[in-house]
Amino acid sequence: MCGNHGVTLTLVFVVFGIYLSAAAVPGSVRGAERQSAAEVLPSQAVHLKAPPAPTALPKANVPAVKALSLPRRFNTDARQISDELRDLVKAALRDNPDLAAARAALTSSLARVPQAGMPEDPKVGFRLKDMPTTFSFSRENATERQAVVMQTYPFPGKLTLRQKVAGAQAEVIREELHRATLHLVAQVRSAFAGVFTIDKDIELALDERRVLREFVEIATAKYKVGPGLQQDILNADVALSRLDSFLIELTRKRMTREIQLAVLLNRERISIEPLGALPLAKLEHTALELEQMAVEMNPEITMRQRAVERDQLQLALARRAVLPDLFLELDYGSRSDPVASELGKPRAWRPDMVGGVVGVSVPVFYYYKQRQQVIEAEAALARSRERLQAVRRTTVGSLHDQLVRLSQYEQVASALREDVIPLAQTAVAASMSAYQVGKVDFLTMLNAQETLEKYETEYWHNEAERYRTLARIDELTGGWPVDEGWSR
Repeated sequence: MCGNHGVTLTLVFVVFGIYLSAAAVPGSVRGAERQSAAEVLPSQAVHLKAPPAPTALPKANVPAVKALSLPRRFNTDARQISDELRDLVKAALRDNPDLAAARAALTSSLARVPQAGMPEDPKVGFRLKDMPTTFSFSRENATERQAVVMQTYPFPGKLTLRQKVAGAQAEVIREELHRATLHLVAQVRSAFAGVFTIDKDIELALDERRVLREFVEIATAKYKVGPGLQQDILNADVALSRLDSFLIELTRKRMTREIQLAVLLNRERISIEPLGALPLAKLEHTALELEQMAVEMNPEITMRQRAVERDQLQLALARRAVLPDLFLELDYGSRSDPVASELGKPRAWRPDMVGGVVGVSVPVFYYYKQRQQVIEAEAALARSRERLQAVRRTTVGSLHDQLVRLSQYEQVASALREDVIPLAQTAVAASMSAYQVGKVDFLTMLNAQETLEKYETEYWHNEAERYRTLARIDELTGGWPVDEGWSR
């Protein structure tokens, strides 16, 4: 038992001595052993790669948007842009299919006005009266060949009311055309502002790409002389690549905006010069004046007013429905002279006959017909009046909302233009100077530029929304496009 323990202790000491000997082997010997292992295991050795040299500069990425047709110049002449928009509006008013359908509806309703003032067409007929079964026209004195004319004529005043109802309905359709026209103009102006927004995003992106290239040059120069970091150049390349992808997306969005405009103009496609400014537009009236204009000239309100007038006339016509309508009938009967009688009497001459009928309609179904017509007309009139009040409240409320939005957009634009953007530009310039002397890192300079670009984008998007709000106010107040601009 003790002998076994002695052998075990001896083996432990031997193994510990071998471990110490291996630890004391010089580095050259271990290197030789690793070299031998590499020769024995070449499949593992080929995957060992040396790290890059610290003085190697990264190769700049080639921009992905070189193949795109990016604009080089943006039109900033607001008056020229306003003329271009006016031409687009004229083309839309001329060619838009929905507006053409509204015009056709008005023409159709106007054509129904004279029809409503006319009575029913007279009826002409032929009648055989008192024909004997022998089918002889001369045997009986009462046998006649009659020409019949029948005419129904409503009670005096009904046709006049019917014509007035049709005329009032035509005025409702006319106001619908007016509303469709103003809505189309607002759509064109809004879509045009959408094109401007995309163009401004492209312009700002191109400016940012130019600044980022300057950042790359600054970071590369610092890297060559020693204090710069390779990571700064890589960060700039990543920002450039992300910006190039954004430019590709903006190009697609601009094509979408042009397609939307082309649809409004009923064209296959249109091409708009890159926009650097919005058309001329400003608010020339006070809030009280605009509210008065909206109540008096908004096509939706005017259309509801015409509907109330139509239903008032319809109620007056329904109350006259109980009055009897007249119908007239005139007959002319031709009789044949008889042959000589069997008694030898002389042949008699039979004169032709005339006749007539005058009648009136009797409202025997008054409770189920004429009375229900009055109830229907009263309900329709009440509905139109309630709709008129609702539209007035909605229009005035929408106008107040748009005026509040307009004030907000103007305040935001003033703050961004006068305070925020100048401070952001100063921060970018200061960060560039500080980076060149090593006081801030590259990401600080990059973040300052991205912040500036964000505020500039917000400013121009805010301006586009302000312009859309003005277009909406014009629509609510009944603004009408003319050659000189926008008129009411």
